[in-house]
Amino acid sequence: MRLGAKSLLRLLVIGVSVFLVVKFVAVPRIVYGDSMSPTLKSWELCVMQRVWHYEPRRGDIVEFRTADDPPLYFVKRVIALPGETVSMDHGVFKINGAPLSEPYTTINPDWQMEPIPLPAGRIFVVGDNRDFDLEDYVKGPVATRLVRSRMAWHWRWNR
Repeated sequence: MRLGAKSLLRLLVIGVSVFLVVKFVAVPRIVYGDSMSPTLKSWELCVMQRVWHYEPRRGDIVEFRTADDPPLYFVKRVIALPGETVSMDHGVFKINGAPLSEPYTTINPDWQMEPIPLPAGRIFVVGDNRDFDLEDYVKGPVATRLVRSRMAWHWRWNR
């Protein structure tokens, strides 16, 4: 079977369009691990919207990279914004001293964390699964310039 010039042109246009969407608009990601459970479970598909200059919003689920070489990539939830002070008392995050309502998490162990003031350009991120040690799931202050994308949609497999 031979492809005609029109078919090749269509394939080229589709290929370039997919490349541009993935490069500049949205990127599919598969979740690995349980740090975002119960919101996101391992092997679920997420569509992450690319952000070039991230304007943080509390509750966003973001993908960010570390400053390591080579960088590591994580997906976590934004719980505190620039200019705020975040702390934890008996498993409850507090923002500027007020308790944070977190309906997306089911386990809040008896963690303690001293107040951390967030300077401009820094957000505080943490996984939704709080069943383990504080150090394992709290990624802490992250520079907004390291945020690559924000979750736009996710799909859960029917098992």
